[in-house]
Amino acid sequence: MNYAIYAISTGKIESLQYEDRRPMESALNKKPIQEKMWLSRTGFVEDEQEYKDHGGPEKAVCLYSKAHYAMWQDVIDPLPDSALFGENITVYAIDETKLFFGDQYRLGDAIIEVSEIREPCWKLQSKYGYPRLVKEMSKSGKTGCYFRVIKEGFVSPNSQLSLIKHAPESTRLSVQELNDIYYNDRKNKERIANALNNPYLTVKRKSVLEKMLSKATTNN
Repeated sequence: MNYAIYAISTGKIESLQYEDRRPMESALNKKPIQEKMWLSRTGFVEDEQEYKDHGGPEKAVCLYSKAHYAMWQDVIDPLPDSALFGENITVYAIDETKLFFGDQYRLGDAIIEVSEIREPCWKLQSKYGYPRLVKEMSKSGKTGCYFRVIKEGFVSPNSQLSLIKHAPESTRLSVQELNDIYYNDRKNKERIANALNNPYLTVKRKSVLEKMLSKATTNN
């Protein structure tokens, strides 16, 4: 399965200020790459991340679907053509219901693997001045996701995203499913326990889910 990519984008950390809000350090304003770029275990060489909860080996590459841009056309004006939420890969059409943890994709010469959900933060709200953005994005489950890099390599502006390996069906877990558990169904012991069976989740995500399960069990 091949997915066409609208843009592959990177950015540098800069001080940003929107209206009367406090300045923030961020690489949110990414621009499409114009020539091939090396993708390492920690991300594209020309891409920067501002603090520990962004980037790193388990969040090396961020993806968001351009098909979801329409969700925001009434509240974000003008709507950027790419990197709407600071994603590295703006893919034409892929849904979180079809993104499974452990699925591997070829991107140029590199191979990447679905590794983490995207947790939208206050900086997105600050940039676009829409106070319900994080809540609505989280509740919808249409957050995009992160990838870890399995094989480093060069990526070109016209590279495609090609599915080359499906995660085992026995423990298959989609980004949409985990988003729904995490944002909308945090007391569901069965769903949380099932998610914990997935071997491709990050150590940090497993820790969060284990705490959720403990709390749900105690409260019941």
